[in-house]
Amino acid sequence: MPRLDDLAEKLAPLLGDFLPRQRWFAGHEPPASVALTTLDAREGDPSLVWYLLQTVDARGAEATYQVVLGGRPARDESDFLLGKARVTVGEVDGWVWYDALVDPDLALAVLSRVAPDESAQVARPLVVEQSNTSVVYDERLILKMFRRVHPEPNPDVEITEVLGERGFPHVVPQLAELRHDGTDLAVVRQYLLGSTDAWQLAHTSLRDLLGTRVPPEEAGADFGPEAATLGEVTGKLHLALAEAFGTGEADPAAWLAAFRAQLARLPQGEVEVGGEVVKASELIDVVTLDAVLADMVDVDDPGPAFRIHGDLHLGQFLLADAGWFVLDFEGEPVRPVAERQVASSPLRDVAGMVRSFHYAARTGLAERGRDVDDELVALTEAWETRAVDAFWSGYQNVPGIEALLPASAEDRSRVLRAFELDKAVYEVIYEVAHRPDWVDIPASAVRRALALAS
Repeated sequence: MPRLDDLAEKLAPLLGDFLPRQRWFAGHEPPASVALTTLDAREGDPSLVWYLLQTVDARGAEATYQVVLGGRPARDESDFLLGKARVTVGEVDGWVWYDALVDPDLALAVLSRVAPDESAQVARPLVVEQSNTSVVYDERLILKMFRRVHPEPNPDVEITEVLGERGFPHVVPQLAELRHDGTDLAVVRQYLLGSTDAWQLAHTSLRDLLGTRVPPEEAGADFGPEAATLGEVTGKLHLALAEAFGTGEADPAAWLAAFRAQLARLPQGEVEVGGEVVKASELIDVVTLDAVLADMVDVDDPGPAFRIHGDLHLGQFLLADAGWFVLDFEGEPVRPVAERQVASSPLRDVAGMVRSFHYAARTGLAERGRDVDDELVALTEAWETRAVDAFWSGYQNVPGIEALLPASAEDRSRVLRAFELDKAVYEVIYEVAHRPDWVDIPASAVRRALALAS
């Protein structure tokens, strides 16, 4: 194995090429520079090195990422690396380096570093698209490693820890955390074996609906009751957050400033969408949207503000034997951490769910490929409307939730629609970067909202 100082220097350029291949990297091009800070190292076969990567892109923007790498002699053909070119960094002095979390032996070593009081025999990486990396151990524990890290406390660790200590029943028990100089690196929680997320349940409902062609309320997999329950759980979550972190006076002017900061992050020039190159300015009418948002937040009573989830959608709810659990309080990864920690209206979370129902309906329809007609389009729209109405009803029926919302129905509607638009703008930015084929889902929602507002 090379000397550690030499290894970091030789790995730096390879990591520059490795990063753009990762789902959690915020960019498509290699960074202009990569500097490595060694957090931990273990010699042997396999070897393990743990780094923080300080990156600078072509525009001078800085970011810090976390990688844990395994190393084996290049002559060893390890089965777990077959077909895993994306997670292979490259060869240095006769050793092949790769993401250690795909290595069953090294994944166990990572667990012992994060949660020394826990032990396991089998590690199973989760192969899903996400901005972090998770590994399941013995179908009992789950480790989440944060990939882009910040000097501030990670909201996912902070909020889950606080709510768990206060006995809130809808968060997954947190068992251990790993921090470095105040930066949250990883967390270990209980794994809910056999659980299913609400996104999967919504798609099961949509498949049944589109297969039977009956009204949503008559479908065998009617999602209305689940949507109402999700609304109730969200209301209880907001009450628990308000009690745990306190409330303050909402600031619509600050909301508008954040909306405008989000608009400024929209891509410029030309972007590739669905295999075609279009002008970014054609995706959203920014000038009109800015004016509409300014009008929507001009309300008499915005309601209180407090710490919220910040990125609530169907995929953040998990149904297990013990009921529904809320996951991932990290907030929207595209936003700076400082923005994610700011107190906001609970209607921002409600807006996230409204947008998620729209995504579920559109992607459920897309699953059928070309086998789509006007009746199926109408059924998915009816499904979406029913889900949103049921969620909103369940939410508003939670005792005490009125105190956390604008007093008038008109102000609630205006604030909610403003946050829906802001969420859709965030989604456009995200989809352009990660899933260009999906860009029209949020972009069409913005266009539709602007048409209704004109």
